[in-house]
Amino acid sequence: MVRQRRPFQIGAWVTLAAAVVTAALTVLVAVTGVLALTGKATYPADYSLGALQFQDTISVQVMDVSPVCQEFDIYQLDPNEYPGDGSFCYKFVQDGGEQLIRDGVVHQEPSLRPTQAVLTGEVQLTTTGGWNSWVAAQVVKKVILWTVVTVWLVLLWRLLASAAAGNGFSTRTVRYLRALGWLTIASAALAPALEHFTSMYVVDGIHFVSYGMPSLQPWSTYGGYPDGVDLVQVSLGGLVLLVAEVFRHGASIEDERRLTV
Repeated sequence: MVRQRRPFQIGAWVTLAAAVVTAALTVLVAVTGVLALTGKATYPADYSLGALQFQDTISVQVMDVSPVCQEFDIYQLDPNEYPGDGSFCYKFVQDGGEQLIRDGVVHQEPSLRPTQAVLTGEVQLTTTGGWNSWVAAQVVKKVILWTVVTVWLVLLWRLLASAAAGNGFSTRTVRYLRALGWLTIASAALAPALEHFTSMYVVDGIHFVSYGMPSLQPWSTYGGYPDGVDLVQVSLGGLVLLVAEVFRHGASIEDERRLTV
């Protein structure tokens, strides 16, 4: 019996260690944010503890949407020359073989050809210290997300610890499963809300402007909330709630068995 519970014991200890790490990171993110907003620290902030290294950064998601050239001269490929009339396009082809080149001009003729490029990425920002409302919103967002992860791990730890103690089918286990399910669903709705209400379009903070090509633009959920809810995560939370009902039925049977004995 003890050997059968060993996987639950190992899982409980591993989950507890992960919860302690995420809780420490949450505190570190909060402290760094306070120091940065009061002018006593700057982003990015680097931390190291032996072999462990951690960098706290502030960044903004950016994107660029431009068409792909359907015809272009291979002898005019200077990447530093961008037309100012909005006619820029990426010179990106499926096949660079000679069959696509006629008189030095590449033609997009295959059955599978690129027509538009949507480039997304991340621009890391450096701060000089001091108050900024958008930076404050990013700090709050990160603290909330790390707190949710920590709470989720704590609930999972308690669930595994209960199973390791031989109380797999119990009222306490059902409560932990229900809490995990509802937290999973709530976090799926929370994530896009945080992205929206902490975006630079909503918060009175810094706005970015891009000149030239490629034209990087901040990627925000402005105008899209509540779009972006992860339906897979919602379904996973619902599945956990169904499992909780199965465990509730098992707990009832276990209680009846104990009363009978």
